[in-house]
Amino acid sequence: MQMLGCLSIIALATAWTFKSAPLAVDAATGREIAPDVHEMRVPSRGSCGWWETSAPVAPGGGVRFRATAEIAMDDAKDFVHNDFMMFVRWDFPKDGKDRSKSGNGVDKGKFYQRDFVVYTDRMVDGKIIRTFDEMFAVPGECDSVKIEFIGKWHPMTATIRDVKVENVARPKPRVARCVVGNPHESTGNCIIAARRRAGETMTGEKTMAVHLAQIETCLTNIFANVEKPDIILFAECLSTQGAPDPASVAESIPGGPSWKLAEKYAVKYTCNIAMNVRERDAEGRCHNSVFICDRSGKLAGLYRKVHLTSGEYQQGIVPGDCFPVFNLDFGRVGALICWDNWFSESIKMVKRNGAELLLFPLAGCAQDHVETVFPARAIDAGIPILVAMRQGHLPSGIIDRDGRWIAQTFEDCGFAVADIDLNDRKRTFWLSVGPGGGDPYELYYDESRPEVYEKFDWRQPRR
Repeated sequence: MQMLGCLSIIALATAWTFKSAPLAVDAATGREIAPDVHEMRVPSRGSCGWWETSAPVAPGGGVRFRATAEIAMDDAKDFVHNDFMMFVRWDFPKDGKDRSKSGNGVDKGKFYQRDFVVYTDRMVDGKIIRTFDEMFAVPGECDSVKIEFIGKWHPMTATIRDVKVENVARPKPRVARCVVGNPHESTGNCIIAARRRAGETMTGEKTMAVHLAQIETCLTNIFANVEKPDIILFAECLSTQGAPDPASVAESIPGGPSWKLAEKYAVKYTCNIAMNVRERDAEGRCHNSVFICDRSGKLAGLYRKVHLTSGEYQQGIVPGDCFPVFNLDFGRVGALICWDNWFSESIKMVKRNGAELLLFPLAGCAQDHVETVFPARAIDAGIPILVAMRQGHLPSGIIDRDGRWIAQTFEDCGFAVADIDLNDRKRTFWLSVGPGGGDPYELYYDESRPEVYEKFDWRQPRR
């Protein structure tokens, strides 16, 4: 999240206190080793402890939290994901008002919400240096915040220092104008079939030209009607439909016909454009790939489909082996292609890699996926999805992070458009956090247990 200039440092309201979980088999311990430097010892998997303090905040403003933790694991080969975290808990004003019930009768008497503070890690001399840094809007009438550093379940010694709580300007919306283009494959296929019936030999180059003309018509329509789009997405491999010789329509990225079309309009209208093509790499291997051409006409991202259908690998298409995320000028964007999205792990990996928005081109699917599965994927990962399909009986459109279709189109060479605030945070009451609100999508990430999931033995029989 973009950080704004700091206005002032907030003095901590109370001294630091250390606590060990009362039901833990082994007590965690803590000690102050210097002013504002605190150590936590977690002796075993049966331990949980935390340092806590609090600070005043100004209602209606913003607050930036920063801190550094040096984490030494007892087992040098071990690594800690979410077993050392920084929480912030936003409290109601202590002004005597009765806030024991919310408007819907739910008990919210103790605090507004709890948030995880995001972190980055680096290794120095065998120790994890974890840097926490995130800015939040102060919720409602909140006038104080509790800060907690929690260690659990991994034998470790953590040293906390450089804790800063700063008044900053309230975070502003970060809006991306997203567009999905909707050329129908059937229209292009009909043109190709008619030209064949008329006796013309339709090579791969000619069939590609028909479909690229459809995409260009759609781009013209979009830019005539949408002011300053940030990104435009088109469906899976539309340009290869009807080609009699699949090898002839595999193109280099950048440089191929689809790339040149995207580059032309991306530069002319200063817009990021994403297309899905049959790519041929420098080694001559073919992939099903999404490329992103940025506003300056440069390659901003290339994703190669990880989960190939049998029809694809029997053609000789080679899968990708990672879920990259691309930093565009408005946010972090990932991509999946068609069959990828039948595997729920895919979008979770894209989320784990930092995506704020998902590009999802596909050929088509079952109706229940449109109505149920695609929204569920958005909810699972907590990121909006741009869905581009080339079959006219199914919609192309945009799904928000709550699983709602907020824009759809069935129109041939039409488009769906929506403005999405990438800084928007959802709040759900009593989701892991106790009697308050939490961001469920961040909780899904920060309270997951990847070290447990990775223990699964894929060699074991399914039955």
